[in-house]
Amino acid sequence: MKHYILTSLFGFGIFAISAQTKLPNPGKIDISDLQVTDCSFEKGAIAYKIIDWGNVYYERGTEGISLFKQVYEKRVRIKILKDKGLSYANVTIPYYSYNNDQKVTKTEAYTFNLDESGKVKVTEVGKSSIYTKKINKRYSELIITFPEAKVGSVIEYKYRMEREMFWLINDWYFQDRIPTQHSEYQLKVPLVFQFSVHPVVAQAPEIKQETFDDMIATGDGLITVNTIKKNYIMKNVPGINDEPYMGTIKDYQQRLEFQLSKIDFGNGNAKDYSSTWADVVTNLNKDEDFGLQLAKETEDFTEVLNTVKSIQSEEAKLKYLFNFVRDELKWNEEDEIYAFTGLTKTWGKKEGSSGDINLLLTYLLRKAGLKANPILLSTRDHGLVNDLYPFIAQFNTVMCHVPIGNKFFILDATEKFANYKIIPEKVTNTSGLIVTDERGKWIDLIDNHKYKVMAALHGEMNMNGNMKINAIINHSDYAKTNRSTLWRKDAEAFKKEYFTAPSSNTTIEELTVKNATIDSLPLEQIVNLNQQLNSSGNYIYFNYNLFTGLDQNPFIEDTRTTDVDFGYTQDYTIFGNFAIPEGYTFEALPKNITLLFPDNSIEFNRTMQVEDNLLNIRVTLEYKRNFYTAAEYPDFKEFYKKLFAALNEQIVLKKKTTP
Repeated sequence: MKHYILTSLFGFGIFAISAQTKLPNPGKIDISDLQVTDCSFEKGAIAYKIIDWGNVYYERGTEGISLFKQVYEKRVRIKILKDKGLSYANVTIPYYSYNNDQKVTKTEAYTFNLDESGKVKVTEVGKSSIYTKKINKRYSELIITFPEAKVGSVIEYKYRMEREMFWLINDWYFQDRIPTQHSEYQLKVPLVFQFSVHPVVAQAPEIKQETFDDMIATGDGLITVNTIKKNYIMKNVPGINDEPYMGTIKDYQQRLEFQLSKIDFGNGNAKDYSSTWADVVTNLNKDEDFGLQLAKETEDFTEVLNTVKSIQSEEAKLKYLFNFVRDELKWNEEDEIYAFTGLTKTWGKKEGSSGDINLLLTYLLRKAGLKANPILLSTRDHGLVNDLYPFIAQFNTVMCHVPIGNKFFILDATEKFANYKIIPEKVTNTSGLIVTDERGKWIDLIDNHKYKVMAALHGEMNMNGNMKINAIINHSDYAKTNRSTLWRKDAEAFKKEYFTAPSSNTTIEELTVKNATIDSLPLEQIVNLNQQLNSSGNYIYFNYNLFTGLDQNPFIEDTRTTDVDFGYTQDYTIFGNFAIPEGYTFEALPKNITLLFPDNSIEFNRTMQVEDNLLNIRVTLEYKRNFYTAAEYPDFKEFYKKLFAALNEQIVLKKKTTP
């Protein structure tokens, strides 16, 4: 995606000014919007935004707190076209509610339908369907539901939010999963506040701009404030479709990002607000729900720390405490960077968020003499962090960073079945900020561990075309984490997903799983099964690609807009020998081949050899990279087409005829 960079106050070097489209008033609709059955600029969409409008302006601040307060208004109107589009009739809007810093002061919502006579029916959403919900100490949610919504409906909601945090302007996303007909962001900002703008857009939006003197009431009466007003507009913005291994949608949405750089009242009275990551680290270390939690003294952990004293090596201490916290505490499924519950209360409840649990782990590791520090991270489904943009909201979780010798560990005690030696999968191929006592330190989380699968197969076919297969399948590193989690949660679901479901002609006789709880060994699955092979006349067919998980090609679309991000490199190996009865012969075998990606970062090798009635097979597939750009997709698609053609090639047997 091409980026246009803005470095001045609300300014493009070159911008287009267009006449502003007059939007219909809330609660008013043209009947044509209800008669629409498809999105005109993106056929087949499940829904689309007719209007996505935002507005930021300033009013008199609360006396004793601030001179100005900021008002943020948001309005969205959505046309629902298909059943799946009904998910947009349940709206959740998170906001920062600590100390009432942000508060929702007005909300309205409507559902538009056509009645039986074809006339417009407007239903205002009742108060029981609009409410706020407290998430934790700092955040709440505004929730709006539309009980009258159905396919063909148009829904609309609008809310006003006031906040004393005049230094924060909401980022604006022109693009969403569904297409947007009209996206507009209006800003009316006193020029005493100077914001830098960082756009991530494929093409510059239309802009309408004017400067004027505005009057704002204060405790001392009206004051005149030189103000700039800008409207950023995009029309007919396509939606972003989910694509295999794409990371998160947030990384690809066209958007504008804002950051306060300076407050200047003139006459030399200016203050630079261009924050740095060092400022972020300093503030966190002073925060009562972060750094001050780690500085507290408590006797609650005396017993476990006394146990650790007898452990000699640092890595053994780390492993013991990691397993102790992981096994003793339950994750409440909430990702946080703060310990809102508090370390002592978290220990008492035996439950907490990622912030509660991993800051507690950090505390114990420090008390045990290890150099442990919190590391701020954004999970892969939350989006990549821009390290040029020092804003803490880019992160959604915290883990623990521990250096020992020439290596380091990233620990997340919320993962019940994780190996402490492996970087948690949800943050692989990302960057994190280590919160130290100094300025903080950035680190790239690239792990040498792979997603490794090895299948050793022995098959014997009888005259009736039934193949008895004995297999040993090993999953190591990231592959083990994925599989062992399901095995330990639900053994029957594990058996069905990985061994029964892939083939309807397969009967499992016995399945044994080993090493699910042993970090140093791969997950070993020993399976005995019977497979009724496909046949046609005197011919029987079977495939050697068993138990690898490489069943279907995920890259079949002609074009792709997002990058391919596996998160880790991969290795697959198949060793197999297949015996057939004397009454059959090998009629056709796949050729011995090598397939290479253009830069040699992916290599596939297959060799087959027949000795009498025994076929020996060796297949390897190795990835040396975990990330491929959208620009490489044509080569990637072509390679995968050849790869899966090779993986799906059948071995053909022919029944011997009697002379």
